[in-house]
Amino acid sequence: MGAGSAAVLLGALVPTFLLSRLLLWITKRWNGGVARLLLVHVICGSLAIIAAAYGYSNTGAPDWSRGPVYIVAQLIWLVVDFVRDRRRQSQPAS
Repeated sequence: MGAGSAAVLLGALVPTFLLSRLLLWITKRWNGGVARLLLVHVICGSLAIIAAAYGYSNTGAPDWSRGPVYIVAQLIWLVVDFVRDRRRQSQPAS
């Protein structure tokens, strides 16, 4: 992974983070656990890929070549949220 690829991944982490936090905040009343996390991250990943395809477009047609970077970025946030959820569940109630 070169410096350019790392920069693109870092750039993909920011919008996927912001979008996932927004949707998690919107769905905070739904105590869906893992299903909620999966649904939110699938929606966020899809929206990020679509936005990136049109954002990187030079000819008006969507450029889907950056999609895998946004999938990886969204998977990173999904893993982070799974770990946070497991830690929160394993802590004793106070």
